[in-house]
Amino acid sequence: MKKLLIISVFLLFAAVANAQIFTIFGQEVGFIYVGPKIGGTYSKISNFSDMFPGFTKYRYGYQLGAVGEFGFTSKFSIQTEIEFISKGAKSNADQRIKMNYIGIPILAKYCFKALGLSKIYAMGGTFEDVRTKGEWVDPGQTQPLGGGFKKYDWGFSFGAGAEYPTKQGIWALDLRYNLGMTDLHSENWESYKTRSRSFGISLSYKLNLVDLFSKLKNKDKNKESTQGK
Repeated sequence: MKKLLIISVFLLFAAVANAQIFTIFGQEVGFIYVGPKIGGTYSKISNFSDMFPGFTKYRYGYQLGAVGEFGFTSKFSIQTEIEFISKGAKSNADQRIKMNYIGIPILAKYCFKALGLSKIYAMGGTFEDVRTKGEWVDPGQTQPLGGGFKKYDWGFSFGAGAEYPTKQGIWALDLRYNLGMTDLHSENWESYKTRSRSFGISLSYKLNLVDLFSKLKNKDKNKESTQGK
């Protein structure tokens, strides 16, 4: 988790410090977009019903955070995020497991034209989550999540989406599937591997930092030239 956080912060500061666009063989290199995201999740824990009968349903949750996209060409980019995300599972008897995480996905993203849309994309990569809160909820009773549940989860993330550009920024609708690889329960059940499985849908709005920096620089230049006169 620390390594992913360090990498994400380094990419953000390196990109901001060198916010500019280069053109190489007709391709734009160096674009940067940042912005907020909000959405929902639909999750469960695989094989959990083998240990706790009835936990077969998906649970609705939320996701809220920030997106940073660092482009190498107009088609290929790396997208990293920091998000608050809610996952867990639900039983037939309305019992629920609530797990709140801080998550950092790092994804490779490829954009193309299809279905009459100017820009859709496919992406894939990895995620790492650290749990900040966990609860076991029975009807009428809530207690802290214990019993050997691990605080960390990591796995692979795959998704697709579409973008809609505006004068000020870009709207992006993102669909994603997270395939957890961590056995979430530390007890040694050799026959059961409890792993997170979740679908997500989110809407983000990204601002072009390159354009923003250019406008600020031009504003400073105009101010200096006015003062010089």
